[in-house]
Amino acid sequence: MATRSAEKMDSFKDILEKSQRRLSDIADKLDDQREELSEDAAELWQQAKPKLGSLKESLTTAALSLQSQGEQARLQAHLAAMDAQDQWSYLSKTMTELTRNAQQKGRTELESAELQAHLAKMDARDFVNQQGEALSKDYQQAREKIEQASHTAMKELERSLEIIGKSWSNF
Repeated sequence: MATRSAEKMDSFKDILEKSQRRLSDIADKLDDQREELSEDAAELWQQAKPKLGSLKESLTTAALSLQSQGEQARLQAHLAAMDAQDQWSYLSKTMTELTRNAQQKGRTELESAELQAHLAKMDARDFVNQQGEALSKDYQQAREKIEQASHTAMKELERSLEIIGKSWSNF
């Protein structure tokens, strides 16, 4: 029975150590991404950060308490675990809010980018339409000038041939 109790204590200690590492990882990641968070999310994180430290301290206290085998140590470990549970409940809500806030910020930025792309597409279409009209007008004017120049050249050719024809008929 004492062996089972020791195994349970070792298992509990392992769980506490893993929990501490995971909490440290979460805190490190949030600190790394703090600049990317919205102002509200960053403020939430700053409020939650001391609670996270307190939670880590509670887990450390629980792990230290496990090292001694007396009833007092078990009671301390139990109380520290309950405190950790309470603090985790608070942190869990905060993390959910941070995640929701980050998702909303991402969604807003995506919608803004889609709107900017749509507006750019409309501007490009308007530009092409305006330029197309101007090019069509320029083409029409050039065509009319070419037709007029061709007509004038044909008239001159006809007159020249008529003059040449008359001068040959006189010979």
